[in-house]
Amino acid sequence: MSDMIPFPDKEKQLFASGTRKMVAQDYLSAKKDFEALYAFNPSFETVRQLVEIYRLLGDFEGAIFYAQEYETYYLEQADLFEQYVRLLLLDSQYLFVHRLLQKIPNEKLQADLIQLETTQEFIGERDLQIKEQLFSKWSQEQQPILGRKWRKWVKGLSLSRFIHFVKKYLPTAQNPFLVPKVVEELIFCGVKEKLIFKTIDGVSQEVDLSEVIPLNQAPQMTLFLRLAAESWENEDPQIAEGIAMEGQAHFSLLYPFLPELTDVPNWVESYSLEYKGMFGDEQALEGLNDYQKIQQTKQKLRKIYQDLM
Repeated sequence: MSDMIPFPDKEKQLFASGTRKMVAQDYLSAKKDFEALYAFNPSFETVRQLVEIYRLLGDFEGAIFYAQEYETYYLEQADLFEQYVRLLLLDSQYLFVHRLLQKIPNEKLQADLIQLETTQEFIGERDLQIKEQLFSKWSQEQQPILGRKWRKWVKGLSLSRFIHFVKKYLPTAQNPFLVPKVVEELIFCGVKEKLIFKTIDGVSQEVDLSEVIPLNQAPQMTLFLRLAAESWENEDPQIAEGIAMEGQAHFSLLYPFLPELTDVPNWVESYSLEYKGMFGDEQALEGLNDYQKIQQTKQKLRKIYQDLM
């Protein structure tokens, strides 16, 4: 009986075929092979091939999509980190590069970033005018700017121009959703300036960004979530979850003007009393009189969210 001739499995066939086509510079066909291989086995090696193919095809957004599947790998090795950052620069994602360079400083990449941002200021004036008009419009609306819309807007925007827009429009902005989003973007990009923002009460107040940390790391938020869990986790975990969710939603609108740390227990207690009142506890409803200022703030925050409905 003749020996069986072994055939390579489908994954090896696709890898070999895609590699041959890349050598032949038939990148579109190679892309099909490696995308099919990715469906079989989304390994880092396959992703690297796809990233390179998309880069060679000039589809930087596609290359970044695959690179972000293994972003941790790209951030761990210096050569891969540089490749990743250069992809982002090719795609004009300057603010995101600022974020990365805050985590992993690199003088050469920082210099390249500044040079590209400066060039963009000269050649992209019309596009920047459109971005400014849109930012001005957003500042007067009462709507959140969702992720995809925001990412599209910041693409091609230099950090210096972003700060310029913030200084120009945020002191008079009417959009309660814009301030928290802008502040987090600025601090993630490493901005340390003192800027003017409006509180939820419409009061203009200076914020030293060097002293602001992301909301999810803020001690007020951490304490609130801990106390909410401790108050209800044994009695009714669903109520604990409800308080946590609403508190996060409210603090996200108050940010960066969060309550004093010493006042956080009062916030948790006010939510707890509301829930008890919902179940017929009249004494709990009377107890809310001790938290009138907090209740007034919560009423404003709830109305903002209700108006979105």
